[in-house]
Amino acid sequence: MKIILVAALINCCVLFQEEEFLSKVANIELPQKSLRMNKANLPAKTKNRFKSTFAISQYEHLYEVDSILLAFADYSEAKDNFKGLEDRKNEWLGGMSGLGLKANIDRAEIIKVNNTRFLIMGLKNGDEYYSAFISDKKGSKGISGSLQYKAEDKEKAEIILNDFLKGISFKAPFLSRDN
Repeated sequence: MKIILVAALINCCVLFQEEEFLSKVANIELPQKSLRMNKANLPAKTKNRFKSTFAISQYEHLYEVDSILLAFADYSEAKDNFKGLEDRKNEWLGGMSGLGLKANIDRAEIIKVNNTRFLIMGLKNGDEYYSAFISDKKGSKGISGSLQYKAEDKEKAEIILNDFLKGISFKAPFLSRDN
């Protein structure tokens, strides 16, 4: 009888355990083979592959997908501080030119996925690529993120990025408490 009570208690705890939400703004479906990364162990695990993982480690959620780092987080922006994707793109391109990195720009475009626009910005540094993305805002919130990968994984990274963006479905602003 005690074993049954303990088993029932464990099952109740599992059933009522809160699920970790990846975003308050959207439902997110992670790419297959996504492995959650621990930020504290990231430098040690990737030191032989990447020069630095500082930028990607600033995001709330960090995963490794087939040797490609994928990170993302919700972002909030005050409604009176509106910055459209075109403005962000021009600002980023200007900043890269100002730093003398114009030749390193791999991609700077706005794409539409599932009726949501995303700005995709890519930079090459030697044999490493950094791709960042940011969504249009839904209310005053959105999703931004980054991928980091080696040149030989560029094609695979594009597939992972596209799959990730397709797996985002934004909630109505009142469901994300953004009203």
